[in-house]
Amino acid sequence: MQFKLGSFQKGRTTIVPALIGADLSALGLTIKEYHGKKKDHVVWFEQEGTRFLVVGLGPADKFKINKLRDALALGARAAVKEGETEVTVLLPEGTPLSTEQLVYATVESYKIGQYRFDKYKKNKEELTVKEVTVASLTEDLQGLEAAVAKGEAYAQGTIIARDLKNEPSNKMRPYDLVDYVQNLFQGTKTEIQIFKGDDLVKHSFVGLQAVGKGSSNPPAMIQVAFRNDPSKPHVALVGKGLTFDTGGISLKQGRDLSDMRMDMGGAAAVVGALYILTSLDAPVNVTMLIPTAENMPDGNSLLPGDVIEYPNGKSVHVGNTDAEGRLVLADALIHSGTLGAKTVVDIATLTGACAMALGSKFAGLWGSDDVVAGLEESAKLTGEYVWHMPTLEEYEDLFYSPIADLRNITEAPGAITAAMFLRHFSKPEQNWGHIDMAGVMEQRKSHAYGNEGATGYGARLLANWLLS
Repeated sequence: MQFKLGSFQKGRTTIVPALIGADLSALGLTIKEYHGKKKDHVVWFEQEGTRFLVVGLGPADKFKINKLRDALALGARAAVKEGETEVTVLLPEGTPLSTEQLVYATVESYKIGQYRFDKYKKNKEELTVKEVTVASLTEDLQGLEAAVAKGEAYAQGTIIARDLKNEPSNKMRPYDLVDYVQNLFQGTKTEIQIFKGDDLVKHSFVGLQAVGKGSSNPPAMIQVAFRNDPSKPHVALVGKGLTFDTGGISLKQGRDLSDMRMDMGGAAAVVGALYILTSLDAPVNVTMLIPTAENMPDGNSLLPGDVIEYPNGKSVHVGNTDAEGRLVLADALIHSGTLGAKTVVDIATLTGACAMALGSKFAGLWGSDDVVAGLEESAKLTGEYVWHMPTLEEYEDLFYSPIADLRNITEAPGAITAAMFLRHFSKPEQNWGHIDMAGVMEQRKSHAYGNEGATGYGARLLANWLLS
């Protein structure tokens, strides 16, 4: 699919996102308050040989950027269903977004709106739209090519993150993830290092060794550096890469576990973010770290009661092997300090407690004030919502163990203490952030902006934060 900037042309199918009361008289259309069914906000009009697809944005005082994304995704799907090959998308009037932001969001939303994971289906729905022209009735869009490129990169980064998480577990083992990352960034300005086997021992990735030893598919640490502007402060992005999580010896019970293939959602997010940054040749100084493993039960598995001794001097009593994510993230956080990263942000499908607390729309966010503020600001544009969560010194007592410095599980509040556990493994002088995306890793049913399955959450959020 090709995107370009242009102008409205009569006779060409045109998608019109519109606020209630929008002045579309130049098109010969009038949009009044809609009184139809709640979800029927896509309406076709024929006017002087031009087909208009009007998609509603609701009232101006309740506008959010995700309403535009939903509307454009609906428009994209409707155009495909009608067999359209070339369409124009008009930028809406009356929103608080700048023209540049509207162009970026339009391109991104239209491309993501047509996403589907049908790789293993015999009958696939063909995409018909080959060319999309972004236009405005009131402004000249020339010179905004960078916004088009940004929209395409953000969309593709999200698609990569969705694809990685949607892959079935037998197609995405730890070494499959290694191969994917190497192929994706081959030929870019990145430096790739893969630690596996004896390298894990040499670099003291003890958490990764412990969690991965129960699987016949061995673990690895993936490191990709994109130091495109070494003058910038060094930032490390850490993504949890558990390609499948059975819970280990503390086996998960009582439900369909097929979504545990998505326990590498944090890894998918940082891969998507780095793809965006490299695609845009962004002036950043960033290193991506992914500890990847399978958490499986067998005779060699990590056991409840085991003690792991980390190279930063902390010992951890394993109370439950299903709290494995924090054990492998600890390796990457320590390693980020060894690499000299001034700021480290990890993202992980970490706790069911966070999903219970914040539901399916918000990820939990902890960290240093400046990191939290930057990610909150980034979320306003990407629409990947975060909620700043607290830590409390008094909760440190919950980590008590009679045989080690820390336990890897505590009583409630589980999401908060998981974040506090991780903070023990970054350097005190590092700026730190932690995103618990357990509740937003997938959606149970399709909606306008996404299909059932992986959301691709975090790729745009992290990339936009670093670009800002």
